[in-house]
Order: sequence, then C-alpha cells, then structure tokens
Amino acid sequence: MKPVIGKTQKEITKEWENIAKLRAEQIEHGKDLSFTFILVPCIFELSKHSDFTSVIDVGCGAGFLTKDLARKSRHIVGIDMGRENIDIAKERFSNIEFINSTIEDYAFNLKTPCYTLSIVNMSLMTTLYLDKVLESIARILKSGGHLIFTITHPCFWPFYWGYAFENWFDYKKEIPIEATFKISLETSQGLVTTHIHRPLEQYVFSLLKTGFIIDQISEPMPDRDLEVKYPSRWLYPRFLGMRCVKK
Repeated sequence: MKPVIGKTQKEITKEWENIAKLRAEQIEHGKDLSFTFILVPCIFELSKHSDFTSVIDVGCGAGFLTKDLARKSRHIVGIDMGRENIDIAKERFSNIEFINSTIEDYAFNLKTPCYTLSIVNMSLMTTLYLDKVLESIARILKSGGHLIFTITHPCFWPFYWGYAFENWFDYKKEIPIEATFKISLETSQGLVTTHIHRPLEQYVFSLLKTGFIIDQISEPMPDRDLEVKYPSRWLYPRFLGMRCVKK
C-alpha cells in the first residue's frame, strides 16, 4: 500500500477493469458481504423517499445494483467508464440500458436535466475529479432530484486498511492510494486498485459548491448476526452514505 503521484484517471479506470470479472464473480457467489448486506441496504434505505421515475446508476460496474434498482424504476440507465464492466453488465442484464462513458461526457451531450435520482455506489472515491463529477450529476438531475452515494468512510477507512499512522498519510490532504484489491473474505492475487482519500469536509464543500443540499447521512454497521461472518469485528463504520437534494 502506497501513495501515488501522477496516476491518470485512465490508469485508475484500467485497474478497475482488470478486476471486473473478479468483482462479478464475488458478488454473484455472495463473497462480498459488504456489497450485499451493507451498501445495497444503505442505498435503498436512503432512497425510500426518492422519486424512481428516471434513475441513473453512475459507476454502475457490472450492473448488479442497477438490476436491483430496476425493480423500482420506470426508466433506468447504468453508466460506467470501464468497457469491461459494461460488457459484463450487458451480457447479464440485457433488458437494462448500459452506457460506456464518463459521466462528464454523458452530461455534456444531454440537452436537458431528465433524471429524478442518481445513485453513485463506491465510485466518488475512485475519481480524480470530484467537482467535475458532481457538477455533471447536478446537470442531469431535475430540480429537487436526489443524489445518493456511498463511499469508504474518510474518517475510519484509514484505520481499517492500516495506513492511518503511515508517515505519508495526512487526513486533511487529498491522497491517491494504491493497494492490493481485497474484500473481507478474499484477497486478489497481484491485482491493485487506487482510491483517493479525501477529508469529509472536502466532500461536503464540493457538494454544496455544485448545488446540492445534504439531506441525510448514514454510517451503516452490521448487526451481530452479520458481523460474525466477517474475519474481524467492526469497531467503527467502514462506509458512509449520503442523500443529497439538487437545489
């Protein structure tokens, strides 16, 4: 695990493409406890008062969350900048529209705001350009529409992944961090991904600056029956969810 300087968004995207098949297999076979039992329930709890008329799943990956969201939506689109992820999604869920694009390009080509809800699950901390992504999402959302997202918890993830006390780590700074990809029940062999640590105040400031009002915050934790399935106890929240409203 190490900080990295000069890595491009294209390189970060390629890293996530390299684990696309692995991620699909992990989710399909129930190996990713946090995706199934923490993140997805968090998103549905935060969205229980949202308008599902027209939904866009930004950074949809292989489309598993998009499939779940489609059960509630009249119209849904999944978008991801990774070609491998979109190919997997189209193969598995042929009745859903999936688009291989950045959200910036997609929003630029959209004439008018048409979405009532945008979901961004575990993607904001993998983009180098947070403000640009949030600006693009705001551009495609109707007034009063919701942005619901989850991220690794900026306050506690450094402790969970063990870099909180490294000499190079500074909580107040934006730091791209490269590490071997792992989930609680499995570690990949030689595959690395990069996420960007940002202090919580930076997320809040960027949301306010791009026209969002923070409406609800969630720090999901497993109940005891779920926690025992993990290799170690949850001493603190590992993820953070928010519901925001476009002004």
